[in-house]
Amino acid sequence: MKFKENQAKGKLGGGKKARSVKIRKLEDAPEAGKTRSANCTLILTEGDSAKTAAMAGVSSMSGQKQYYGIFPLRGKLLNCREAGHAQLTANEEIKNIVKAMGFDFKRKYMDPEDLKQLRYGKLMIMTDQVCLMAALKIVTLSIRT
Repeated sequence: MKFKENQAKGKLGGGKKARSVKIRKLEDAPEAGKTRSANCTLILTEGDSAKTAAMAGVSSMSGQKQYYGIFPLRGKLLNCREAGHAQLTANEEIKNIVKAMGFDFKRKYMDPEDLKQLRYGKLMIMTDQVCLMAALKIVTLSIRT
C-alpha cells in the first residue's frame, strides 16, 4: 500500500523525486534526478561534434553509462561575472545548464544536503584548447560561488 501511495505522489526509491527535464539536445543520464543522482556527471561539450565524441566515450563504459549525461553548448557562453541577474535568467544556454543540473537561483548550496537535491552531482567540461575554455571556467566559478 505504501508503494502505491509514494508512486501516486511521484516519488521513487528513498523519497527523492524523479525529475526529468526536457531540454533540446540534452542526452540525460538515466539516473539523473533519482536517488543515485550524486553519482551522475553532466558533460558539457562544445557543439554537436564534441557531443558525438563524448557519447562514444561514455558508451564504451559498460556499467557506468547510466551515470553520464551530455549537453552540447552553442557558441560562446555569457560572461556570468559581469552579467546581471536579468541577463543570467534570460540567457538560454545558462537556463538550460541550470535546469539540467537542477540548480535553484535562490539556494546557496553550502550544505552537503543541498547538493543531494541536484540532478547531477558533478559537472565535466569537455573543450578543445581555444578561448571558450576560459568562458566555461567563469561559468563554473560563478555557479560554485
